[in-house]
Amino acid sequence: MNLYEYEAKEIFADYGITIPPGVRITKPEQLAAIHFGYPLTLKCQVLTGGRGKAGGIKFGKDLKDAQALAKDLLQLSIKGIKTDSLLVEPKVAIAKELYLAVTLDRSRGCPIFIASAEGGVEIESSGKVVTMPIPYPFHPYVARELAKQLGLSKKVLNKVADIATKLYQCYDEMDLDLAEINPLVITEGDDVLALDGKIIVNDDSIDRHPEFQGWEKDHLAGLSDREARAKMLGLNLVELDGNIGILCNGAGLTMATMDMVKYFGGEPANFLDVGGGSDKDKTLFALDIVNENPDVKVILLNILGGITACDEVAGALIEFIKQNPHRQMVVRLRGNNQDKAAQMLAESGLKLIPDLETAVKEAVAKSKSNASTKEVAKV
Repeated sequence: MNLYEYEAKEIFADYGITIPPGVRITKPEQLAAIHFGYPLTLKCQVLTGGRGKAGGIKFGKDLKDAQALAKDLLQLSIKGIKTDSLLVEPKVAIAKELYLAVTLDRSRGCPIFIASAEGGVEIESSGKVVTMPIPYPFHPYVARELAKQLGLSKKVLNKVADIATKLYQCYDEMDLDLAEINPLVITEGDDVLALDGKIIVNDDSIDRHPEFQGWEKDHLAGLSDREARAKMLGLNLVELDGNIGILCNGAGLTMATMDMVKYFGGEPANFLDVGGGSDKDKTLFALDIVNENPDVKVILLNILGGITACDEVAGALIEFIKQNPHRQMVVRLRGNNQDKAAQMLAESGLKLIPDLETAVKEAVAKSKSNASTKEVAKV
């Protein structure tokens, strides 16, 4: 779950990371009640990157100018996402910009610091990016060493190291996928503060954090209608440009299935992971979501029954095909209650394809045929 900048900064402040004073507004008239002095910084609050390049950050020289800018910004869409609020802050006198983030390095199996002596956009193209594994248990010397590698010294080194330590604590305790400050600025008075903030909360951890309960619905900007509805039911759906609807359980199995589809010349229409404990109702909802996509010519279902029982999936398939008798489908079910599922499907006129490669090849062939999806399903 992506958070807005103002939300990320509130969390940073809770961990002792210095941020500029700020107020979120939804109407230009609200600027009259803000007394930070001018010039003011006005920033669109959207759940997407590229805000600066899209003109989503402006500086108001006085109240009249700021209100005119706020009116324009509140009508701005960035990458198709409409702005409905602005974060207003005093303009900061910047001496130096840095980049600082904590995320998980899956290849190393541990969180890492990513930092750069150059902040702002496209830091990945900078030759000064530093990555540093974060040991467990954490010790502040790691943050000091990071600050030293950025070429900092004296009190600025200590201030940046302190913020790095607190950023890691935030990342660890809040179960985040990413905690990022870009830019982390050093002011002309040698203060260090987070001028921007980005937080991505791990979706699977939200149940452990009461403070995030109910937030998902308000953080779906940028998703298609189907993706948003799927997410609200706990399904992981990403829509793509192909014509083979893919439904699996487990992110790894879904990715492997998509890779095989591509390998045999097919084009996935989506990534859809129904999770490890899907029941009949959840599986039926997932099938309906994939079926709604007008580009899908065939649905490829690949489920490994563990926690998910194959007969539960079979029950959903039987109900789905009764409602959509002309939908082309290819079905692979293996694992828990597999024999029971095979019998249920056989009685309904459906069959299982035990071998994944065979199933994928058949799905690709159906996707390339000139046959309409209105033909009677042959599985």
